[in-house]
Amino acid sequence: MEKINIAIWSDIVCPFCFIGKKKLEQAIEKLNLKDQVNIEWHSFQLDPDFPKGEAIPSSEYLAKRKKFPLEQIGAIQQQLTENAKPYGIDFQFEKALSFNTFDVHRLWQWSKTFGKSSEFKDAFMLAYFTNGMDLSKEENCLNVVGNCGLDKEVAKQILNSDKYSKEVDEDIYQASQIGVRGVPFFVINNQFTISGAQDDSVFESALQKVNVKIEI
Repeated sequence: MEKINIAIWSDIVCPFCFIGKKKLEQAIEKLNLKDQVNIEWHSFQLDPDFPKGEAIPSSEYLAKRKKFPLEQIGAIQQQLTENAKPYGIDFQFEKALSFNTFDVHRLWQWSKTFGKSSEFKDAFMLAYFTNGMDLSKEENCLNVVGNCGLDKEVAKQILNSDKYSKEVDEDIYQASQIGVRGVPFFVINNQFTISGAQDDSVFESALQKVNVKIEI
């Protein structure tokens, strides 16, 4: 049977990416399409200029970057926290520490070779959004990698090299070519695109339309 191919661009520190991932997975489960879907994850950096090796409280970082008062950032985060609960996501924004995600994306690209990209993404988002881990530190990244069942020593070698940098750069370049300006960004069978964590019905409708065309 022909597969439904879904390409997704996202970043580890994007709350909408976490929610969007869960919405898509829920739609696939609801429509009983698990065996008919092939997902390809792609890297995207929301802030490639963030200093490497540093981490600052997410709320403080967003207030400075977006030029919003901390109170407004807090209100937005509270709304996101409530919206995420039905999908089993426990946002703890007060713990989150913003950092440069490039090296985590390199490890993410590596995880694809083991078919672990989805588990990797969940583990790192949990570490970032719920556990408040400082992922600018190599040791913490390696511990999360180990929780995914991947080899920490190999991961350390990757972090101390430039391996998988090309793959990350290629994903980001491809995103620019197709007009991705924000994430998450979903491309379903090169026929439908979904930008952001849209309503559940949007994901279900797109999957249903593609599935009908395949069956025909």
